[in-house]
Amino acid sequence: MATFEVYREFYFEAAHALYDPEAKDGGKYRNLHGHSFRVRVTLRGERRPEEQWVIDLGKLGRRLAELREKLDHSFLNDLEGLGKPTLENLCVYIWRDLAPTLPGLAEVGVFRDSCFEGCVYRGD
Repeated sequence: MATFEVYREFYFEAAHALYDPEAKDGGKYRNLHGHSFRVRVTLRGERRPEEQWVIDLGKLGRRLAELREKLDHSFLNDLEGLGKPTLENLCVYIWRDLAPTLPGLAEVGVFRDSCFEGCVYRGD
């Protein structure tokens, strides 16, 4: 059987502050600042025989909308379970939120396109 990867993306806006304990003034990113984030969630699997898809992308979109509600216009430092609000920790946070309800979760990417940066996580 053929294996497919399907993905869906969403955007959110959020603020954070990244304190650097090694810098005497707390570092360049210590002050409150914000970003536009793009998230890509990829699922891997075979087409289900009746539907001929890996997942109903509408269902996936509804699940991602729930997650987006938690993230959009938030102060990431206050999100319980995130830790330091780095790209890496955002990937893990999103993975852990989605994995119980999305069989076949293969990859979570978080990107700050305006900064030309991103991170991809493929699970524990």
